[in-house]
Amino acid sequence: MSAAAMDRTLPARDAGGLPPRWSASALGLRFGIVLVGAVLFVVFALTSGSFATFANLRNVLEQTTVVGIVAIGETAVMLTGGIDLSVGSTVLLSSVVMSDLSINHGWPASVAIVVGIGAGLLVGVANGVITVALGIEPIIVTLGTLLAAGGLGQILLNNSWITVHSRAFVDVAVLSLAGIPLMVWMMVVLYAGAALLMHRTTFGRTIYAIGGNRAAARLAGLAVGRRLVAVYALSGLLAGVAGYFEAGQLGIISQNDGSGMEFSAILAVLIGGLSVKTGGVGRVEKTFAGVLVAGMISDYLILKGVPGAYEQAAVGALILAAVLADHVLRRGQQ
Repeated sequence: MSAAAMDRTLPARDAGGLPPRWSASALGLRFGIVLVGAVLFVVFALTSGSFATFANLRNVLEQTTVVGIVAIGETAVMLTGGIDLSVGSTVLLSSVVMSDLSINHGWPASVAIVVGIGAGLLVGVANGVITVALGIEPIIVTLGTLLAAGGLGQILLNNSWITVHSRAFVDVAVLSLAGIPLMVWMMVVLYAGAALLMHRTTFGRTIYAIGGNRAAARLAGLAVGRRLVAVYALSGLLAGVAGYFEAGQLGIISQNDGSGMEFSAILAVLIGGLSVKTGGVGRVEKTFAGVLVAGMISDYLILKGVPGAYEQAAVGALILAAVLADHVLRRGQQ
């Protein structure tokens, strides 16, 4: 075999003599979130006696469920190169609609829940249609629906609150399996379904193609507009589901519900390794890991009595750190 032929059979290597997939930057992109999570868990367990208890870890899982479900839709949207800032307000609107119909208007709880989730779906469809039909940047469109959906939810609340006591709402947070709340198991099922959708279906592969090169996706004959509308609709639908979980978990719906949730979801997506530089790069299962890491950090700060303002500053710093890490690691692969 000639030297040239041998070169073609050997894996490409980086400047350090390692195949690209085994370089430091590639390993960081693949397993960085797992390593970060493991290190943080050990540090938190050693510096807080109550962190690693079953009761507290169960609480971490429960408290991350609503944001975790929202982050699934946010991942799909960001993979296409877009963003959805309306998810927090959509959670509020959905929870208010279903709670108001059930508690104040006597609708059957199951019907009210479906209508509330449908309200979230409508917000998502509106985001997609306006973005695609008018060609407006999604950050502007979803900022508008953030204000509109949040304002409508507050109007329906009428400067008051709704106490949710129906078993159809409460059971999702109260019932458990193997000591873990039912809502946590449902979140895991949703992530498993999303992973299959993204990696095993034409729809999922199209999302990656659109994020990677939208113009090329159009030239390839892909229905880019319809797929984008579907992605934003999925984000709204999942925000509606999260609104149901929020209602069951809190038991009281107030005007501040969902506030800032869009940033928590984006944080989880970025910690999970979705690239803000290269479209169509990221995995929804890594978003799940990002949700857990962000949840651990938030829980630890609470256990240590850190004021809320400092926690907000920490969230901002983590977003910047995630973006910087993505920049450094992906530049290392070039």
